[in-house]
Amino acid sequence: MTLLTVFVGLVVGWVALRGLLVHPLLPVWVRTSVFWTVPLGALTWAVIMTADDATLFPETAPCPRVPMREGILGGGEVSGISTPFPPRAYCRWEDGTVYDLAPGAEFLFWVFFAMTVVPLGTGLWHALRRPTSLLR
Repeated sequence: MTLLTVFVGLVVGWVALRGLLVHPLLPVWVRTSVFWTVPLGALTWAVIMTADDATLFPETAPCPRVPMREGILGGGEVSGISTPFPPRAYCRWEDGTVYDLAPGAEFLFWVFFAMTVVPLGTGLWHALRRPTSLLR
């Protein structure tokens, strides 16, 4: 079932991209914006996913493995957590304290995500309304 879902997603993405590229009313910079927002969004996602990684630089780990004193940031054991979608990286202490690690990168990811989805949605809408325009 997963393979079918991926295949359908790729076909819909291909049709949306084709519809976007042949859309007659959009300027060229809007039509080609997907080609630079997708890699930048992927790079931002990778930054968020590695924000809690203590093995990269153990001395400056964002989520210290040594229990901290009460009242500084949180108390007790701490763990770094990353969620793939929606992308978020944070430290969670035993007492429930949560510290976000990459809020600026999360904002950038959502900007790039919107700058990808909106033009592709427009392209899909154009491809579904005028399928003969894809034949050029």
